[in-house]
Amino acid sequence: MIGQVTIESRVGNLLLGGLGVVYAVAAVVLLVYYFVQTWNAAGLIDRALQMVLVASAAVGVWFFLIARRNLQRSHQHA
Repeated sequence: MIGQVTIESRVGNLLLGGLGVVYAVAAVVLLVYYFVQTWNAAGLIDRALQMVLVASAAVGVWFFLIARRNLQRSHQHA
């Protein structure tokens, strides 16, 4: 199953969550900057790169959600 990622280490989950937040924030900031720079002059390649940044932000949020779920699960078992 693609959505099943289990990390048992609390430090590992905190690191995954932190990196997910950094990854998502960086992608959103770059996306906003890209929109501002290419507002009326965006071509097909620019749109493709913007979609890659949207996907990168989604992956960052996914990392954060995985870490949060794993931390909640490990907290319930303790």
